[in-house]
Amino acid sequence: MSRSWVQISAGRGPIEVRRFVARLGERMEALCEERGLAVIDVTVHGDEDAPASVEILVEGDARRCLEGEVGTHALVERSAARGRAARKRWFAGVAVHPAETGAGAGAALDLRELEISACRASGPGGQHVNKTLSAVRVHHRPSGITVRVADERSQRANVRRGVERIAERLAERAARRLAEGEAARWSEHDRIVRGEPVRTYRVGRRSALEAADARRA
Repeated sequence: MSRSWVQISAGRGPIEVRRFVARLGERMEALCEERGLAVIDVTVHGDEDAPASVEILVEGDARRCLEGEVGTHALVERSAARGRAARKRWFAGVAVHPAETGAGAGAALDLRELEISACRASGPGGQHVNKTLSAVRVHHRPSGITVRVADERSQRANVRRGVERIAERLAERAARRLAEGEAARWSEHDRIVRGEPVRTYRVGRRSALEAADARRA
């Protein structure tokens, strides 16, 4: 089953926005469970009461289950520390990103997914090269990666080396995707759009997030 990160970010907002992120993170975690997503873990970046962001790792179809929640969330609440004339609208962002495990297909390489065939070695080597098929071609069907190995004189040794190289390439690809995913998640901190929030929360008798849970902006 697929895994995703549900990211709640304060962007570059002040302490009031970070406090909003803490409360919104709790609401989103409860909402994930309510809608059938398995919450694997929760990562808080910064002070738990006022974090810069909260990331919830979930298992399941997060984009479908959280449809209508992705985007900007607005809180209408005056800051006690800023006076009644001060700003009272605070914005946080909710995004969903696919989770790359980092283990990569190379770490759990299924030999049944490989096509291994013998081929003649190329380059110097004289009559030995012409008379043997010690070189091998190893193709990994799911990724499309193919390596050709002729380092060793033994075909068995070349097969082993070819499988190792396929695993290395898959691990490199997984690491690259993981880095790209991290970069995409962190770029969300600069993408909070303050117009047309998907949800607006207002302070009432109950907590702000409960009071306006179903209200659309």
